[in-house]
Amino acid sequence: MARVKPKRHGIHIDMTPMSDLAWLLLTFFILTTQFKPKETVTIDPPSSISQIKVRDHGMMKISITSDGKYYFSMDEEKYKVPLLDAMGKKYGINFTEDEKSEFKKLTDFGVSITGLKQYLNIPEGRRESVNVQGIPADSTKPEITDWVFEAREIAKKDGDSLDLGIKGDVNTQYTVFKNLLSRLQEKNMNKFQLITSAESKPE
Repeated sequence: MARVKPKRHGIHIDMTPMSDLAWLLLTFFILTTQFKPKETVTIDPPSSISQIKVRDHGMMKISITSDGKYYFSMDEEKYKVPLLDAMGKKYGINFTEDEKSEFKKLTDFGVSITGLKQYLNIPEGRRESVNVQGIPADSTKPEITDWVFEAREIAKKDGDSLDLGIKGDVNTQYTVFKNLLSRLQEKNMNKFQLITSAESKPE
């Protein structure tokens, strides 16, 4: 007697839950993504074939413009206000809570500590039009290295560490770099990374 074959039914998969999940994930990533903030100054760094990557977090950076001005930035927000307090104490300047709040928003800055209060009280949208002189870095007033040193001391007390990156414009004079390195060496800070743009490795 012939065996009766059961009737085959097509497989049906309901993709509605998967579609809902995809939209939820997409919405989550859009809402939680932190875009890179716009820098105050534009730096065109020299190219390099170096494969060493700069850390995503735990970095402070000194930027040097083509006309030799020094800017400072730090990505660890939790250390920004303590750093401002430390620099204010060092130079005898008291910052208000509003000024501290504005300082925390800065991506970078290029003004002396004595002019920082005035700079912080300028409306955010007008700061880009201000002609800043850069952070002093001469032997009599090495403010730029004080920012680095105080930031590292604050992080060290918290059991943390901050790497230093130096990003100079391709047209920056060598003497400006040499001056910065001299100021860093005076405080025994000899470890840093040079930030360059990617270049194709020759075959």
